[in-house]
Amino acid sequence: MPCNCCEMENNTFGEDEAKANLKDYRRRGPAKQTKLILEAVRSLGLKQASLLDIGGGIGTIHHELLKDVASEATHVDASSAYLKIATEEAKRLRHSEQVKFIHADFTDVAADLPQADVVTLDRVVCCYPNMHELLKAASSKSRKAISMTYPREVWYIKAVIASMNFFQRLRKDPFRVFVHPIQEMEALLNSEGLQRIATRRLFVWEMALYRRAT
Repeated sequence: MPCNCCEMENNTFGEDEAKANLKDYRRRGPAKQTKLILEAVRSLGLKQASLLDIGGGIGTIHHELLKDVASEATHVDASSAYLKIATEEAKRLRHSEQVKFIHADFTDVAADLPQADVVTLDRVVCCYPNMHELLKAASSKSRKAISMTYPREVWYIKAVIASMNFFQRLRKDPFRVFVHPIQEMEALLNSEGLQRIATRRLFVWEMALYRRAT
């Protein structure tokens, strides 16, 4: 279900970048902020779980969690290039039958997707101008937990991203990066019945794990 967002993502996140990310993953394993999500999800102690990976890129999260936590996964991404690479890697790892790949802006197709035990968003919130719509849709799909990474809300990250967006405007590229207020994200997820149970920080990224109240 390609869309205007998909066209922008295809232009921004192309096949060369996807291949480079796959090469890094095969050589070094998951990126540092992705490792935080993997550790957080594994800390829940789930087995045979269902996973919804929003903006999953080359598929690192489900490639890893299908080893020990998840039995099935849905990967939604607006970049056809990244989905292509993720699909090829899933075939190589022999778990392609356990993954459903969907080319779309998640918010356009969320209503048609089943719920999953765990929802993950690795460096995805910062790509959405409408954070509220994204997180509300993501929380509606989560039975047990959400784990996500996003830029830390500190001055030096805001300065760098403002500079990046300035040059994007000069190039007339519509893609933007956002530092959304963490308190607003937390309040929204709390209102959807999810409570933060873990936080980890790197120099640029913050990881938060939310679990649904029982």
